[in-house]
Amino acid sequence: MTPALASPADPSSAPSSPADPQATRTRLIEEAMHLMAREGMNAVSLRRIVIAAGAQNPSALHYHFGGRDELIEAITNFLQQWLEPRACARLQALADQPGYTVRDVVEAAFGPVIAMLSEPALGRDAVNFIGRLGWDYGEKGQEISAALHRRTLELTLARLQALMPGVGRETIQFRLLLTMNAVYYGISYRSYMRRSPFGAMELSMPGNEAREQEEFLTYLVAGLSG
Repeated sequence: MTPALASPADPSSAPSSPADPQATRTRLIEEAMHLMAREGMNAVSLRRIVIAAGAQNPSALHYHFGGRDELIEAITNFLQQWLEPRACARLQALADQPGYTVRDVVEAAFGPVIAMLSEPALGRDAVNFIGRLGWDYGEKGQEISAALHRRTLELTLARLQALMPGVGRETIQFRLLLTMNAVYYGISYRSYMRRSPFGAMELSMPGNEAREQEEFLTYLVAGLSG
């Protein structure tokens, strides 16, 4: 089992005992995130999540969350606590930085998503989970995803409007949504480059992560700039 998710507000907290309700809740969030990210939001039974988390009480998930929707919202809230402060702090800092560029905005808004990949308790599963909210969990998932991204994207929009006064607000909003989807899709399906119609691409090989990120950011900036 992967390491327990640490609270974003208190990453140095000592591990709790197995009987600790908070520890059980954390393990349920962790195992549900990994399983759903890999197999789908509806493909994993709640009973299987309870077993994977090692909960002694079969009703533990219902006790802590109520049902699938509430569990998914709890996982999303945890990830939001990690993502939102990082992205918003970077975006707010740009307001005091003269001469910032579209690339600076993209790196501020979506850099934390890329940074998730190197976090041991998060990694690619966290990115996949967020991506699946909009693709795999219907209208409810889209509503949860919208709440997760609302503050970050509103700040991103404000920074871009200052750089692109000749572009309509809704046009920038549309481009931002496409960019967000490209971020999650691109990261989630990175391994496809090893089996692409062009064969295994060098970008996908170990050691080329920095170059791949550079190419990816250039692509995102071009889509936003038009």
